Order: sequence, then structure tokens, then C-alpha cells
Amino acid sequence: MQNTCTKCGVEFEITTRDEEFYEKMKVPPPTHCPDCRLQRRLAWRVTWTLYIRKCDISGKDILSIFPPDAPYTICHHEEWYNNKANALDFGQDFDFNRPFFEQFNEVLHRAPLQSLSVDFLQNSDYVNEAGHLKNCYLIVESDGNQDSLYSYRILGATSCVDCIFVKDSEWCYECTDCVTCNKLLYGQLCEQCRDSTFLFDCRGCQNCFGCVGLRKKQFCIFNEQLTEEEYKTREASLDLCNPEHVQTVMARFEELKRAHPRKAITGEQNDNVSGEYINESKECFDCYDIRQCRDCKYCHMLMEVNDCMDYYVWGMGGDRIYECLTCGYHPHSLRFCVKCWEGVHNLTYCFQCTLGTNNCFGCVAVHRGEYCILNKQYSKEEYEKLVPKIIEHMKKTGEWGEFFPASISPHAYNETSALEYFPLNKEEVINRGLKWQDNLPTTTGKETVSWNDIPYDIDQVTESICDEVLACERTGKNFRITKQELAFYKQMRLPIPRIHYYERHLDRKNLRNPRKLWKRSCDNCGTEIMTAYAPERPEIVYCETCYHKEVYG
Repeated sequence: MQNTCTKCGVEFEITTRDEEFYEKMKVPPPTHCPDCRLQRRLAWRVTWTLYIRKCDISGKDILSIFPPDAPYTICHHEEWYNNKANALDFGQDFDFNRPFFEQFNEVLHRAPLQSLSVDFLQNSDYVNEAGHLKNCYLIVESDGNQDSLYSYRILGATSCVDCIFVKDSEWCYECTDCVTCNKLLYGQLCEQCRDSTFLFDCRGCQNCFGCVGLRKKQFCIFNEQLTEEEYKTREASLDLCNPEHVQTVMARFEELKRAHPRKAITGEQNDNVSGEYINESKECFDCYDIRQCRDCKYCHMLMEVNDCMDYYVWGMGGDRIYECLTCGYHPHSLRFCVKCWEGVHNLTYCFQCTLGTNNCFGCVAVHRGEYCILNKQYSKEEYEKLVPKIIEHMKKTGEWGEFFPASISPHAYNETSALEYFPLNKEEVINRGLKWQDNLPTTTGKETVSWNDIPYDIDQVTESICDEVLACERTGKNFRITKQELAFYKQMRLPIPRIHYYERHLDRKNLRNPRKLWKRSCDNCGTEIMTAYAPERPEIVYCETCYHKEVYG
């Protein structure tokens, strides 16, 4: 069945399999196309935008995704978990004379909201969407790391800096999509590599420099096999603190990458999937950055979930999740929920409901609750009688089956992940009835030192640089160098970065393929493939069979 998106006018397909899922979830088919649904969800998600404000419970200064003047009750995560302000104190009766989202928005403005989504932190105050961290700084969407900085989606990492989608690795720098690597600098799509620099799509390599597509090799430079003595001599002549050396290396490295075939879908051990960055999954379609998932569609950045659709981030044992954002740790049967986690079941239109909350509708920040509607407690019988009536009311108002409108998101559009994946300017945002934040927590023009006075040679940089304010050479945004960061650069013999950390994040993100699929032909056998490499892109793209023959022989 073909539907037309009521938002952008694009036609999109609803398959028989999709219809069966919607029937199972007891929701109507969507009115928005997959991209517009994703954009609407991402308008509720903040990762990098962080403010200093007061906790509304303790009065102490805290880090928060909410600005100081946000009209919400914001709590430090420890105060929030301790339930210092009981969310059920802010409940209200449902009014059948008004739209549901209007009433939900009222509860959202009164109930206590968590300042950051964090837990189990040691000396890691400046992080977000993260847990189980020690001595970490400005990493987001990450878990189980220590001594790591300026990274996104890193898991089980130690002493990793400026990395994205890196897992179980140590002493890595500027790495993207790398697993179980050690002392790898400027790596992408690498696994089990160590003591190497500038690698792309390599496995089991060590002591290699500027190499592409190698398997279980050592002492190679630009894919040329050398003796150990030859390698050490040539590698020692390449200075990463010298911009001219780096420019020359990058040119040769990019030349090798262009000649190397890419696999249509990045991932391993899959069965009947489409999308990109998929591993150990089966029957998953138009999905991105998922692992160990089954029977999913339009899902992103998930682990260990089954039977889900339009679900963005987290997972860990979830099933039957639809149109949800940042929900995890064994969630079951969630519809239209944001930030609900840890054993939550049968929730609909809930926000920040956690710790075994079950059978709730339209609730905000409820812990261990059950049978609540708009944060008001009901008996089981009352709840089961009232919810169907609310759903019928929402069908009449056109709200049932739609995710929370971006217009009632507690965040401005340019604070959220939506801007990163669906960029709009201020005028476009305002014309859509959404919020725009003019006072983002970034500064310019406050720098205290010129780059002309900062040497490229890291040995010549003193600890006094940690007292200075620097300016991004690209955007002018101000940033600082921490002592922990400087120690890393000195140990790894790397120059001080001259670009703001968020701009560096965007550069790494842009190394990855987009979350979109195209039809094109395998450049070896001509078989039609679905891939995140657009047909007009210059890369050589192979189907999985041809890729494995080329790389593994």
C-alpha cells in the first residue's frame, strides 16, 4: 500500500508485514514518511548541547541539557533518582474537551525532569546520555569507559580521544567504527589492529601505516610490505606534528581508499537485512547501527531488540517497541515513549518513566508506577476503563498514532539531534512553529592566545596552554585544552587540535555513510544491490560475495 506523507508529500510504502505489526501494536498506520517520523523524534533528543544551571530541588549548580531559563522543573540526576520531587504530586484529570498533547504538555512543564541522562559516574561530570564512566570528559551516548574524551558512541573504551562508534579499544585517537583496537590513530572500519596509523578496513594488522583493506599484516606502509627494519626507519621519518607530513600522508591514503572496493552493507553475520552498519541481525530493514536485532524496521543505534519499528537508540533486551526514543534495559510493549528504561512495560505516550513502571499512559518522570494517566494514580479497573476512552478521544482529535509533536518538545530545534540530521535555519524552524535557541552555550571572541604562538611540535607545548582560551580555526568557537587531554597528546605524540571538539565530531560523522539507501549495481558482477552509497558516488561498491572474494581471496 502506498501512502502520502502529510508532512512533506513524499510517497512511502506500507507493506503487509508493516500492517501486521501495526495491528499487533494496536496503532493505526503512520501518516508521516519514515524520514519525517525520525525528524520528529529527534527533535526530542539532545546530546552535545549542555548548559550550567541551578537544580530546582537543591539549588546547586548543575550541568543540564535544559538552559537556565527553561520553564520546567529540572533536577540533578541523583536528586531525580531519589525521587526528591514525587512525579505523582503533579497529576491531573483527563479533560475530554481538550486535545491530549495539550494536557500532556502541562504535566511535562510541572513534573520533575532529569537534567542529564547519566548514571554510575566517577569523576565524569561533563558527559551526557552515558553511564559507568570513570575519568571521562565530554563523551556522549557511551557506556563502560574510562579516561576517554570528546567521543560519541564508544563502549568499553579506555584512553580513547576523538572517537566515534568505537568498542572495546584502548589508546585510540580519531577512530571511526573500530573494534578491539589498541594504539590506533586515524583508523576507520578496523578490527583487532594495533600500533598503527591511518588504516581503513583492516583486520588483525599491527605496525602498519597508511594502509587499506589489509588482513593480518604487519610492517606495511601504504600497502607495501616491508621488513621490520625498513618499516621502523620509514615510519620514524613521518611526523604527525608536522602539517606538511600529514597533508602528504593523507593524499596518498585517500588515493588508496578510492581504489579499494567497499561492501554494499557494512557489517557481519547478517541474514536478510538492509541498511548500514548492521551486525549479527536478521530480518531487519532500513536499519542503521544495530547489533543482534531481529524483525526490525526503521531502527537506529540499537542492541538486542526484537519486533520493533521506528525505534531510535538503546535497546538491550527490548521487544515490541514502536515510535520510541532512548528507551532501554528490557523495555516491552512501548508506544510513543521517550527516555523510558529499566524493566518498563506497556507504556504509551510516556516521558522519563523508569524503574519498572508499567501500564501508564501520558505520564512524565514516574518511577516504579503502575496504572497512572497524566501522572494521576488509578486502580487497575479504572485505568483499563479510561484508557480506551482516551484513545477514542485522540482518534477524533487526530492525535492517536502520532508521536509527540516537535512543537511541544522541551528543547529548541537547534539544541537537538534533529538539526544534525535534518538541518534547518532559524527562519525555517520558526515557520514550522518550533523553538529556536539564540543563546547556545558556545562563545566566540574570548580567546586569549593566537595559534601563531602555539607550536605544532607537542614537545614544545607547555602546561600553560591549559590556562588559555583557544578559537576554532574553522568557526571561531572557543574551547580549552584540559591537563588530561594534553597528557594524552604528549604520550601519543599528537599536535594540539585546532578545531572545536564538536566540529571534529561532525568531521568523523561525515566519514560514515548516510542513513539512506539507494539502488545501484555491484561494480564487479552487476547484481542490483541496496546500499548507503548513492549511485553517483565515486567509490567502488561490491555486493557481499564479490567483496569477500576480493578481500579474502
